[in-house]
Amino acid sequence: MLIVAMMLPMTFATEHVEGVYYSRADVLFLPPQALVGGNLLQADPTQTLSFAAMVEHKVNAEYPSTAPRTTSAPLYGTGAKNTHAVYIPSSGGQWQLSFSRPVITVEVVSDSSEGASRSLALLVTRIAELASLTQGAEGIPGTSRITTELSPAVPSVSYIDVRNSRATVTMILLTVGVASGVPILVERVQTVRRVSHRKAL
Repeated sequence: MLIVAMMLPMTFATEHVEGVYYSRADVLFLPPQALVGGNLLQADPTQTLSFAAMVEHKVNAEYPSTAPRTTSAPLYGTGAKNTHAVYIPSSGGQWQLSFSRPVITVEVVSDSSEGASRSLALLVTRIAELASLTQGAEGIPGTSRITTELSPAVPSVSYIDVRNSRATVTMILLTVGVASGVPILVERVQTVRRVSHRKAL
């Protein structure tokens, strides 16, 4: 009964967890038009990938994220709120990362639609600014610069609801399991002690 009483507040709390607003966009890094003769299909992604990685590190240094890193789950699936993730997506699996696309992905979760839009716009704008400023500081002429492009051009914001019913069922099953298992464990410990005491006598 004590375990049930302790778990009840958490079980009721799962019914009142609110969802989050989520937005995502990709910032594509495109090679200079002069380098590929206007045909992006002839571009070598490795030539722009290292530059995209440098910009990603600068953005994450300016805007640190509290979100846990994951290889597959979207940001809202991590349980994080009011934060963001800026990263180069990996095309590899769970045990081996592989970066082959010069793209920086930006994900945002917020408790309001306006907050998600504002945060995403700030980050993608800063990525484009850093890409331009970094090349300008190196004296690279405009025709030879790597450019950026936002995809989609107008990112949308979605409301991701929390599946409260599943969370509640999970908490109930957990409570029943713990409440049933603890008495059995206590009984076994007491039995072992009684046997040990008899042998000692």
